[in-house]
Amino acid sequence: MVPMRTSIRKFARFCLAAGLLAIPITLWGQEPSATATPTLSKAVMCETIEEYAPVNTAVVFSIERGRVSCYTEFDPVPEKTYIHHKWYRRDSLVTVKRLTINPPRWSSFTSVQLRDSDKGPWRVEITDANDTLMRTLRFSITD
Repeated sequence: MVPMRTSIRKFARFCLAAGLLAIPITLWGQEPSATATPTLSKAVMCETIEEYAPVNTAVVFSIERGRVSCYTEFDPVPEKTYIHHKWYRRDSLVTVKRLTINPPRWSSFTSVQLRDSDKGPWRVEITDANDTLMRTLRFSITD
């Protein structure tokens, strides 16, 4: 009887070890969960960025400023990922900026240089790595 118990114990240890070794392999092949999406906590249009913060947020900007910026802040950021700032003027895509964001919290911005022909309605669409729309910011450029 004693040899039988030893065999059962060895078999049980083997099964336990094999099960523990299989867990990381199983998890490694899985896609990130839905909860891994970063949370957009702040999104504003502004005249400029100083010391990593937006300055003079607004929805109407003078062409004389020469530049306008889109500031986004994410908290929390569960894992390294990408977001996009898609700039549109009069419903025509002008530029797409891809930004990397990292845990645990991240802020970033993009800007466009303004020309006299850029007067009128604009929008910036903020999308995640899967191109899911997170927020749309609308603003205007005037004299």
